[in-house]
Amino acid sequence: MLYNPKGRSHPPSFTHLRRMTDDTGLLEHALGRTPRRREGYTTDDNARSLWAVTEWLRDVPGAEVGEADRLQLLELASIYLSFMLWQQKEDGWWHNNVAYDRSPESESVSYDCQGRSIWACVSAWVGLPDSHKDAAKSMFECAMPTLGRLGSLRGKAYALSACAHALESERLGAISFKPGWREQLKTHVVRFQDELIETFLRHSDEEWRWFEPQMSYGNGVLPWALLRSYRVTHAPEALEIGLDSLSSLQAAMTAEEGWFRPIGNAGWRNRARSSKWDQQPLEILKLALALEEGAIALEEAGKQGVALLLAYDQAVPPQGGADARPTGGDRGTSGFRGTGAIRAPEVGIALAVRSETEEGPAEERGEAKTASEADAHAIEVADYAAQLRVARNRCLQWFFGDNDLGAIMADERDGSGCDGLQENGPNVNCGAESTISYLLTAALCR
Repeated sequence: MLYNPKGRSHPPSFTHLRRMTDDTGLLEHALGRTPRRREGYTTDDNARSLWAVTEWLRDVPGAEVGEADRLQLLELASIYLSFMLWQQKEDGWWHNNVAYDRSPESESVSYDCQGRSIWACVSAWVGLPDSHKDAAKSMFECAMPTLGRLGSLRGKAYALSACAHALESERLGAISFKPGWREQLKTHVVRFQDELIETFLRHSDEEWRWFEPQMSYGNGVLPWALLRSYRVTHAPEALEIGLDSLSSLQAAMTAEEGWFRPIGNAGWRNRARSSKWDQQPLEILKLALALEEGAIALEEAGKQGVALLLAYDQAVPPQGGADARPTGGDRGTSGFRGTGAIRAPEVGIALAVRSETEEGPAEERGEAKTASEADAHAIEVADYAAQLRVARNRCLQWFFGDNDLGAIMADERDGSGCDGLQENGPNVNCGAESTISYLLTAALCR
């Protein structure tokens, strides 16, 4: 029987997250499920954990956490907020690496950490109760001057998502801005969005639809950010490139058998080869994040009267239709390995985003068809959104055996997640990043 995340009657336990957290913050590494104190802490992991507990505290009808879990999550949120307040310097930048004795370790500025921390603060500001909002808002305000100085693509992607999330939340009345903030954040959103679009166009061609010469780490945050910004800007290029790059990533991470295969940490993926092993749970989380955001962006596009045309490369026929669904498989002793493929449109796809104000196909408008239009297949926005959510749910199944080895990578009983999937099996150490990756993926799939 197919593992069905929607059939889960309760959230996973947060026991291991609590085990990894002391009165300072979240510890980075574990030996098995025992925290390794000598490895210390990172702001990266405390920002991720703040995001995770915020997501689990969000009300989802029929999938709420119990009162005991809610109180525990609020306590953890206070610890992670306190850690981030401690590590943010007066100029707005966060220090990342901290020893167990609470002394800062030598390092250079991490733009990824800065962007991730900004996102976590906005997420907490919007999503946590009033008792916790002020600290998150204060840190975001302190970090705002750094938005124009981020030097990494992923740092910019996190910052783009944060600014877009803040703008949308303010419009909906969830938060309020100080005078001038709305204009500042709109400027940052347009600038970051344009930079991601320009980067994609510079590096991509018909055979390689991506932002960089290789797919490396945290890949899903790049399409996620463009799709998140689309909800604010309604820029067709953001939707088109967000979906185009997401389909490329999904295809790159899908095994022939149908399950997801994270791009291996030992070599990454380029035009010539792709690494298979040392698969990281973080990559599954980031794919799930982008898939869910893609579905939300498509729902928003539907409200705007947007239609989609999918033009396939002549040499690469489409795999299934918009109503593709996973088929059943058998669950063995090690976990589920499904046999039905949830296939993304293959690399080489072109997404034509068209509003209803453009009347009909090219020949009806008195124009010649382009090559893309000639080979295009219309797809309903709602059907595509549903397909992305089916794929999102399959990301969670990866943790329960729907992977290359049929290996169980997470334990619902304590909420722990294995550090990676290697050729000889799971890395059974359950550190902060992998545990949060599992918990956040589970939260997204509620």
